Formats: sequence, C-alpha cells, structure tokens
Amino acid sequence: MRVTVLHPDAVVAARREAQQALGADEVFFPEPVLPERTGSTNDDLVGGKPQHLALVGTLEQSSGKGRLNRDWVAPPGACLTYSVNLVVPASLPAEALGWVTVLTAVACAEVVNEVAGRDGAAVKWPNDLILDGKKLAGILARLVPGIDGGPHRVISGIGLNLDQTREELPVGTATSLALQDIAVNPDEILGKLWARIGLVVDQFFAVGGDVLTPLSRLAGKDGRPRSVVQAARETSSTIGAEVRVHLPGGKDLVGTAEDLGADGCLIVRDAHGERQHVHAGDVVHLRRSDGGYV
Repeated sequence: MRVTVLHPDAVVAARREAQQALGADEVFFPEPVLPERTGSTNDDLVGGKPQHLALVGTLEQSSGKGRLNRDWVAPPGACLTYSVNLVVPASLPAEALGWVTVLTAVACAEVVNEVAGRDGAAVKWPNDLILDGKKLAGILARLVPGIDGGPHRVISGIGLNLDQTREELPVGTATSLALQDIAVNPDEILGKLWARIGLVVDQFFAVGGDVLTPLSRLAGKDGRPRSVVQAARETSSTIGAEVRVHLPGGKDLVGTAEDLGADGCLIVRDAHGERQHVHAGDVVHLRRSDGGYV
C-alpha cells in the first residue's frame, strides 16, 4: 500500500541528520509545509512568505506544471513533489541564476545515488534527473521578482517518481525508484533532498555565485570540495553526447554537447564546427561521442 501522507517530524529529523553530515548545523530552515494534497507546490511558495529555504512538499499534486507548461500529474503517493524557496542576495550576478536548476539537479542526483547505494543517477541538461538512462525526476525553477524593493526569489520545484508502475508512467523513457529496485521512505528522502538542495545553493549564493570556487558542500567521493562547474560536468549525462536540441520557435540544432557556459547554458558544436550556446530547449540524446548510446 502506498504512503500518501508526509510526516513533519520525520522529514525534519532526516534533514537535520543530512545537515550534520554536511557540517552545516548553523543554517536555519523554517518548518516544512506538507499538505496531504495541493494544486502546485511551486504556486504555494509563490503566494507564501519569502523565507529562505522554506519547503512545501506533498505526495499528491493535482495541477503541477513542468517545462513549457506541460502537465505534471501522478497517482496519489506515487510521486514526491516538493519546492524549495531560495532567496537571492541582491549582489548575486544575474548569470548565476542560470545555475540554480543545474545545482538542484546535481544535488538530487547525489541523494539518489546515496540512497541507492550505487552510481547511476545523472543530469540530462537542463532539468531532467535520469537513472540508468531513464527519466526519474523533472525540475522547474521559477524566478519570482521582489516586491517593493524586496529580494528576488528562485523557487526550485521537483517531481520525483517513487513507485509508479510501468503502466502508470506517461512515457516509456521514464522510470521510478521502485522500478529500479530502490526502496525509500518518502519522509527520509525528502529530508535529505531538502537539506542537500538548500545547503548547496545557499553556499553557492554565499560565494557570490562564483562557479569556479570549490564548495565544501559539493565535495566529491574523495572528500575534496568541488566547484559548481566541476560537479555539474561530472554529473552530466549530456556533455559528450551527440544531441538534437528542439529550440524555441520550432528549429532543431544537431551536434555534440561539449560543455556548459558561464551562465549554465549548454554549448553544442554544430555540423559546421561552430559552438552554439543553448539557453532553452528540449534535448534528445542521440549517442555519445565515444560511440556508446545513452
């Protein structure tokens, strides 16, 4: 039987444990808001108080939207949907905001690999978390301008497939943790995700959005701090792949994904050998440049 209700005490306990592991006990997190059912966790935060690291999470979302205003729905208890409110410092360069979605995806991938006890989770640019080549989660970051001189906010929303069956998934290229034989407690994984996303982005903001500064909360397996660029490159399944990018306006760009730009955009070398900077678009992986398919 599916769990359909999140438990605040258990979520907070898991978050605190993750905080301690990252050496960030001093960071304040507001109390989580965990409705049994809501229309959209992103919308809930847009209309709520602008508290840094505030969380809204649910196991039943009825009116969620993904990129390009696509519907995001799932059976009650089958998908964990949550949003984190990130208050942007006034001094943060505008180009740093492009990395928030990437950082959120990197943090999610690390948590999934941790609970799975193995590698396999990676980031498909710009906002998909994939596991063993199939989509496990979607991420939608929304910029909320400040009111009356107040700070801007980025609301980072995530929908993570927990235990959908193959029949319940919308497409054959999607998967769930259950289909990958990964058993999780929704409260525990939400607490871990909340802490990891919040603390990594918080530290990124604290260094002024510098993507080359090593961050202790982005440490690799060897325990050494990594920069945002390094962590994003290491977690990416797109860099090195031959891709077709469906661009806004209906055009397609085909080429090899080579790197990420200073603002988090995808750099693709096209058929003419020119490097194109892609800031928005749907990416289809064709095959990796080493000949392997993804």
